[in-house]
Amino acid sequence: MSEPIRPSIGIGAMVTHPLFGRGRVLAYEPETYVVLFKDGEKRVAFTFDAMKPEGAAGDPELDRIRQAVREVLGDYGWIDTELELGRRWVGGTIKLIPGKNDTQPKDVPIEMFFKKLIGIREKLRVLEQKINNHPALTSEDKLDLEGYITRCYGSLTTFNVLFSSKEGQFKGTGKEE
Repeated sequence: MSEPIRPSIGIGAMVTHPLFGRGRVLAYEPETYVVLFKDGEKRVAFTFDAMKPEGAAGDPELDRIRQAVREVLGDYGWIDTELELGRRWVGGTIKLIPGKNDTQPKDVPIEMFFKKLIGIREKLRVLEQKINNHPALTSEDKLDLEGYITRCYGSLTTFNVLFSSKEGQFKGTGKEE
């Protein structure tokens, strides 16, 4: 029995395809990459040597493990799969342009920025739980601290455009609340 074909390019890596142009590896399926190109998602076989990574190829083995863990956690409802990045942003970058002429601009992959935002939201939720369950805080203190957290969420609403669904978006103290 032959060994299964494994990927050589990591998830998130930018690639160049001779027919479809530049794209970003989104996931793996059996023996294929799922790549987002300008004209949409395409499946490319692991064995297709003409598709080349731009820069570092990443760590495909670690990516396969992460993908498997995500699938298992999603199957059991332990992660909210609806909190993903909106499809139109996948493969995009955020360009940071400094105010000083002698400083280089920096491109940040939107996926990396989005993961940081999700991390902030998760840490704010944990902080909220700790405040609510803290035995030494008075009700007034809890309410005061929760107000700061709510205002933090409000400051982050600018980035709601990145989410694929409203359920994952940040909510501050709007008029409807």
